[in-house]
Amino acid sequence: MKLSPDEKAKIDRLLPSKFSAAGFLGTDTRPLEEIIADDLDVVAKSGVTTAELSALLKDIHTAARGAFGVGTVIVPGVTAVHYESRGKIPSPFRGDGVFEKGETVIEMADINLTISDLSIHLISRHSFFQGKGSPYRIEPANAVILYKKVKGIK
Repeated sequence: MKLSPDEKAKIDRLLPSKFSAAGFLGTDTRPLEEIIADDLDVVAKSGVTTAELSALLKDIHTAARGAFGVGTVIVPGVTAVHYESRGKIPSPFRGDGVFEKGETVIEMADINLTISDLSIHLISRHSFFQGKGSPYRIEPANAVILYKKVKGIK
């Protein structure tokens, strides 16, 4: 299938670049629309929304950032620590702007999630959890487990 120039440019912005060394697709070879659809399917089956997930991730990111590099207990069994980084990174989607670098690592039992301002925005605005193999990929199922743990949902 031949891509239009706009579609090709969009895909090119998701690939490794001077702004995002690893890119946003990782080793995932699926088309962007399929990645998003598959992830939305996981979220829909959980009974949680991408808005709820991104709001929780933002709250955790903000709390960890406010602790200035010291680990923060979100709820028993869930900790988060923020690692500051200078600079900004543009969204791969045109018109979204630029986002502060820095990442928050969330640890819970066997699940570790690495989030950033941009990764939260991509979920919130585009339902894009990033491709498999991307260092900032947030597995939707893991985000749902985190959400239910923090919210006390069985």
